[in-house]
Amino acid sequence: MDLKLAEFVGILRHNGVRIASPEVADAARAIALVGYGDRLQFRDALRATLAKSEPEQHILDTCFDAFFRVDPVVTDREPPSSGAPDSGMAISPAQGGQGQGGAQGHGAQGQGGGPPIPGVPSSPLADALLAGDSTALTLLMAQASAASGQDRIRVLTQKGLFARRLLLAMGVDSLDRELAALDANGTAAAVRRASLLRERLTALRQQVRTAVERNFRLRRDRSDDAALRETDLALLRESDETRAVVRRLARKLIVRHQRRERLALRGRLDVKATLRRNVAHDGALIDPRWRRIRKDRPRIIAVCDVSRSVSQYSRFLLLFLYSLQKVIPRLRTFVFTSPLHEVTALFEREDIDDALDTVMDRYGLGSSDYGRALADFERLALRDIDTRTTVLVLGDARNNRGDARLDLLQKVRRRARQLIWLNPEDRSRWGSGDSEMLRYLTACSHAYACRSLGELEHIVDRLLRTG
Repeated sequence: MDLKLAEFVGILRHNGVRIASPEVADAARAIALVGYGDRLQFRDALRATLAKSEPEQHILDTCFDAFFRVDPVVTDREPPSSGAPDSGMAISPAQGGQGQGGAQGHGAQGQGGGPPIPGVPSSPLADALLAGDSTALTLLMAQASAASGQDRIRVLTQKGLFARRLLLAMGVDSLDRELAALDANGTAAAVRRASLLRERLTALRQQVRTAVERNFRLRRDRSDDAALRETDLALLRESDETRAVVRRLARKLIVRHQRRERLALRGRLDVKATLRRNVAHDGALIDPRWRRIRKDRPRIIAVCDVSRSVSQYSRFLLLFLYSLQKVIPRLRTFVFTSPLHEVTALFEREDIDDALDTVMDRYGLGSSDYGRALADFERLALRDIDTRTTVLVLGDARNNRGDARLDLLQKVRRRARQLIWLNPEDRSRWGSGDSEMLRYLTACSHAYACRSLGELEHIVDRLLRTG
């Protein structure tokens, strides 16, 4: 099988696409038929054989554009006057070009580098930089990328190291020796050639760093996600990167839960009924019987403390829950510091990031009053709670010495299917100071210390399984 196809399949699996070995074989056969010449046909062959759903097709398209992307290596600020579609350089002799003399001649005529300086050995990369053939040097970079082990990059801080390795594989050490010799020569022609080489080498270095960073983004190690999953949410600042991790975790739960739903629709094999049914067939199990599994989609009411001490946790919980809309379509949301407010319509109307900002601006950062919030919750939502409803409370239960109103929480518990409390504090602190957590614990079906994305993922997964 094509090594590049195997590498691409590994990247797809890394990004959450489930691919079995027979599907990889199908992809290899499809590519053998359509070939690599037409980029769109090549991509469509991969989509038809490797992606099984619309989200997986989107992932494949994104990974395809990054993995099979070839950016022309450009060294001039303006395109060359020859009318070529991309400015760039010719292939070096080591890569099977026209030979050293041809490349040098092209460089001398095409890009103003002049002929090689007598007594100064010319390097293949310098010839390529001066030649102006973008396609050839882009091919050289692609070959050097494979030789320099770019697939082993693990953290973005290694970008400089791997960019240097790629340049070394392209032959930058020989070019550096040529530049030193040109500087020592000191003639006007040598100075002109060295100046042009340095200008184009600077542009090449930037393009190499960009290529290495794109490669890292595509192949980023799961350990990065693991580090973010285990980081305390109080220390985890919301950013594009953390939001992407939350959505990847949510997508994983969606796939897992949809698999459970398909199993529920099919049912489980009823062994006894199957054996009875197939007695007439001498025990050959040609007519299986299935036991139906009743599984309803969870109906969740989320109640989040958005006071200063736990607002960060609430943001991530709501971001996570609203990223699961495919499997939690019936979600009502309430937030509070002292009075309680329903914000379900806000999240339905606005983008989730904008809605979170609005919630925190309008209702967040005050002092918590759980008694007042529970009284408001009884008035606004108690009549809508039934045995199909899960009430999910997130808060530290620190009530600032106010009335805890445990009786109202017990009333909620009696009506709901389950009442789950997520507390961002360690269990050792429950009940300390003004914390009412030990009292509220008596009314909960389950209570968890939830301090990281990993713990949040585990808790929500359990909720989906039992919901």
